[in-house]
Formats: sequence, structure tokens, C-alpha cells
Amino acid sequence: MMDKPFYEIVFVVLVYRNTQVLHDFFASLALPFTYRVIIVNSFYDSMTEQACRSVAMDHHADFISVPNKGYGTGNNVGCQYAVDHYGFRFLALSNSDIVIQDIEVLSEMKKTRAVYAPDTRMENGHRQNPHIPVRFGFYLKLLDLSYRYKSEELMSVAFAVNRVVRELFVLWTKLSGGKMVRVFSAHGSFIILTCQAVQELMPIFNEKMFLYNEELYLAHRCKLLGIPVYYVPKLRVLHLEGASSTSASSAWQNHEDSYNVLNRWMRENQLM
Repeated sequence: MMDKPFYEIVFVVLVYRNTQVLHDFFASLALPFTYRVIIVNSFYDSMTEQACRSVAMDHHADFISVPNKGYGTGNNVGCQYAVDHYGFRFLALSNSDIVIQDIEVLSEMKKTRAVYAPDTRMENGHRQNPHIPVRFGFYLKLLDLSYRYKSEELMSVAFAVNRVVRELFVLWTKLSGGKMVRVFSAHGSFIILTCQAVQELMPIFNEKMFLYNEELYLAHRCKLLGIPVYYVPKLRVLHLEGASSTSASSAWQNHEDSYNVLNRWMRENQLM
């Protein structure tokens, strides 16, 4: 059997409906090391599927189209395809609305089993990483209560508390020299995993979770397996957002459904 082609990094890019942002993603791939891109199209309709396929072909990327069963399923399919077809040091799970600003520091990373969270910013400058800097009970309790009582207000308070902790954590990181530091969870819009971490975690996500809370699931699995998650300020990406947006009512339902799945899984694994 022939050896698999080897790349420094393989990108699994999950696309739903909005294919225009893919052009920005590909335009940002001016990298000093070898890479391969796998486009996973979560099916919306034949027109967007064909548009997505055309972009992939234009950029010599692999293309897979799957039924739209959510973030976890699409990424798991892409990860399996990557493992089956390529050798790699790193695997990046990316939303389609990501612009890569600087990931060259990856060439200096020596850890064989790790998950890396870049400095991910939205267009308004707000940080999305570290997603949850530390596993602190107050935030997780607020989050749990927001779902239990179906309260978007409580959820907003929980997110606000986490944002404050995040900013203080980033400030501490800067004052400590800006080096990479252990955190609890990485934001799901762009995550980098080492090859060994991929192999140990597969399937990486719970496919019963359609959308939202996947970061918590991954964080808990990494903790169970002893795989460290690092926030790396020198890795920088821009998250344009909006490529997979949903209505407010369906977003809340997805939040609630995925958290219920997460809750059951945590109880089964004695994490609560």
C-alpha cells in the first residue's frame, strides 16, 4: 500500500449555505508550510452544494457533501476523511467564515498530544478565546440554571461573567510574557489538534449535539484523557461570523437540546 501524502497541517472546513466566505478563507492561506484543505458541505440545497464544490475545485481542495446533521457530525466526517487519506502533524477544524492572520508559530510547536486555541477575534475586536479559561463552578452553575429554567437572561449573565474572566486571564497572560498557557476549553470556530490528539479523541464530537456546547464536550473529553488545551496568543485568526446563523428561537432550542445531551453524557461519565 502506498504511503499517504503528508502535510504539516490539514484543514477541515465546515460549510453551511454561505459559500462566499470561503474565498476569504482561501485568500488567507499564505503559509510557509505544506497544507491540505478538506471542504465539508453540510447540505442546504443543490445550488449551494454546487457553488461550494466549485470553490473547492478552484482551490484544489477535497470536497465532501453530507446531510446537515450539525457541527459535530460534519467535523467528524471531515476528521475521518483526513485520517484515512493523509498524514499530518496538525489538524485544524475551521468554520468557513475564518480568516487566518498568523499561524506560523505552529512550526515551533513540539508537543505530540495537545489542542491549541488561537487568539480568535470577531470583527468588532471581541475575543472568543480562551473560550473558558478555567473550569470555575460559578459560571458552569449559572449556565446550568439558565437551561434548567429556560432563561436567556441567566445565560447572558453567565456569558458576561465568563467574558470578564477571559479578559482578566488574557491580561495576566500578557503580563506573564504572552506565552501559551493551559486553559479549560477552546472556541469551536477554529481549533488546532495534534495528530495524536486526533487519534485519541476520534470521534471528536458527540453527533447527538446538533449545534452549541460542543466546546464543553471536547473540553471535558480532553480532561478525561489528559490531553492539554492551550491558549496560544501568537496564533491569530479573525472570525467573521454569520455563515451558519439561525433564528433566535431555533438557536435557543439548539442550545437547550445540545446541553441536555451534554448533561446526560456528563452524568454517565460521573463528571457532575
